[in-house]
Amino acid sequence: MIRFILERMAQLVIIVFVVSTLTFVLMRLAPGDPATILLTAHNVPASEEALTALRKELGLSESLHIQYVNWLRDVFTGHWGTSYVSKESVLTELWNRLPATVELASAGFAVMTLLTLGMGLAASVKSSGWLDRLGRLFALLGSSIPSFWLGFLLIYLFSVRLGWLPSMGREDWTHLVLPALTLGAGLGAVQARVLRAQMLELGDRNFVKAAKARGFSRTHILFFEIFKHAILPIITLLGTNLSFMLAGNVIVETIFSWPGLGKYFIDAITQRDYPVIQGYVIFAAFLIVGVQCLVDVVQAAVDPRLRLR
Repeated sequence: MIRFILERMAQLVIIVFVVSTLTFVLMRLAPGDPATILLTAHNVPASEEALTALRKELGLSESLHIQYVNWLRDVFTGHWGTSYVSKESVLTELWNRLPATVELASAGFAVMTLLTLGMGLAASVKSSGWLDRLGRLFALLGSSIPSFWLGFLLIYLFSVRLGWLPSMGREDWTHLVLPALTLGAGLGAVQARVLRAQMLELGDRNFVKAAKARGFSRTHILFFEIFKHAILPIITLLGTNLSFMLAGNVIVETIFSWPGLGKYFIDAITQRDYPVIQGYVIFAAFLIVGVQCLVDVVQAAVDPRLRLR
């Protein structure tokens, strides 16, 4: 198991290095000059001398390979640069916004997991009943409605029409309900259908028939024989979607004005704030690859055969 974990950690370092390097190169090739955007932010014309001086101050007048070496040196020494806009440390700003993103991702993950397990198990037990038809309807809606549109629908219904829940900001638990439902409801409904299909497929396998022949109860067969094997692909899906929630819930955070990493990243892109963009990508890569490594470890613990692959 220790060798398995060390292999995943080595893969994490390689992937983060490749992703961060590609981001650095692509950002320099993309149109838009940070110095021009900063000096003309309020529609005030800037002289060429002022633009040249600011590019030199930001380190943008150096050649591309010198900028890359300086950036790598800063990353490995724990200094991820300073924001062009706020003049604050990028790493400090990311850490300050991480709790809001983790809070939202945890709530969305809880909604998704409850729907996946609850609807998936219920639909597999009553595979031709109204619960199964209801689950199929939710899965169809969850896969066909984009998250941004679902967010607007929830705001219109629960905030504008009924006035039950706030539509933006982060103050108490009521502010968390609508963004968490937007994040987790659609994914949970779709994954419930995957779990149902896995449970029904495994229900006809020989090891299930053998368990029935040995006289095990229906509950024991359902949870300790079928569910134990059916949950493996669901763990992969849950981990993948948790990574998305931690690092990619940009749209939901923007719709609900949630002060997390996603909204910070969008603002940095519009302002060509290179240190923030590069720092966010490294941070997100660590989160995504780290969660995937954790998923691999959990799967290997559940099914030891996976350690040999």
